[in-house]
Amino acid sequence: MALKLPTEEFYFEKMDDWTYCVQTLPKVSRTFALNISVLRGELYQSILTAYLFCRTVDTVEDAAKLDPKIKIKLLLKFSQLIENRDYRKKNLEKWIEACAAVDGTPNDLELLSQAQRVFNVFDSLPRNHQDQIAPSVSKMARGMAFFQNRFQFGEITPLGNIQDLEEYCYFVAGVVGEMLCNLFFQRLPHLSEKARNTMHQNAVSFGLGLQMTNISKDIIADRDRGWSYIPKSIISEKGLTVDEFHSGASMDKNLQILESLLRKTNGHLHDALKFTLAIPRTEIALRLFCIWPLWMAVKTIAALHNNPELLNSNVQVKISRNTVKLILAGTPFITWSNFLLKYSFDSILKDNAFQTPPVFDLEGLKSRLEKIPLDTIHSNH
Repeated sequence: MALKLPTEEFYFEKMDDWTYCVQTLPKVSRTFALNISVLRGELYQSILTAYLFCRTVDTVEDAAKLDPKIKIKLLLKFSQLIENRDYRKKNLEKWIEACAAVDGTPNDLELLSQAQRVFNVFDSLPRNHQDQIAPSVSKMARGMAFFQNRFQFGEITPLGNIQDLEEYCYFVAGVVGEMLCNLFFQRLPHLSEKARNTMHQNAVSFGLGLQMTNISKDIIADRDRGWSYIPKSIISEKGLTVDEFHSGASMDKNLQILESLLRKTNGHLHDALKFTLAIPRTEIALRLFCIWPLWMAVKTIAALHNNPELLNSNVQVKISRNTVKLILAGTPFITWSNFLLKYSFDSILKDNAFQTPPVFDLEGLKSRLEKIPLDTIHSNH
């Protein structure tokens, strides 16, 4: 009789929850798997788990074929699941079953189906870490639901203006910057008041910079799923309609629109550098955790600058694997030096157009966010 070997599913079922999370991270994000891997101990576990939660709500939001009303319902329920352990015990299984309607990549969908495992790890984290993760991920889910309320199923729905873009980016990425900053503070109880203030002031902008980099390089992919992150006001300023922008009626004007977005993004990435340099120089792992995605973002901005290929649906503009390898290999040697890090950062984008980036008004954003009624969103809109 032939020997029956255990199937992959068998090992999958026997795998403990933490091993599952560690093995899943690179399947759902190669980039963040790189920088999370430099962390150690409780911070490593907490940030890896938090990222899987962010990826979970992202998958729901990104589902191209799912009716926005269903997305809103799933997102609001997830917000309750992460905020309330008693609610979670009674409702998580039902939420996972409802996620059968979500479309996406096999790895992302598998993560949805295994949400219980991620919550099991979350429940084992130190309480002071859980207290930073839960409100941030909950706010992300509710913010995504708020923006889904504006979505017209089956047609391109642009954001109105640059303020709308900042608010959207806050909910999908700025809250992550705040969460990471607060988790770092748990790790650095003796951080100076000055460094603490610098990190606090620039944490949201760090998240916005990474998100706006992604928006700039994914314009065509987003258009194809019926969403536009380029604000209508920026398009109108150049004398184009949204349809004209997306059909490529004027390549020159399209490039001007993108350049204004890149300049704004560059301003946020400069703030991200301030955040990174405020981390004590002895904290090499924390610095590398920030440096790697930041350097990749600035390299991406440099590749997109004045690049008409960005608007050609057949070409995806992204940095090469070799560039990524050079960043990973080279930056550890300069992580200890603020001067060398600043020199390296500034040398990537030498163009004069980027020398004086616009200043980000954090207080203005916060005052607008206070007026957004996140607690009154309902899934029946």
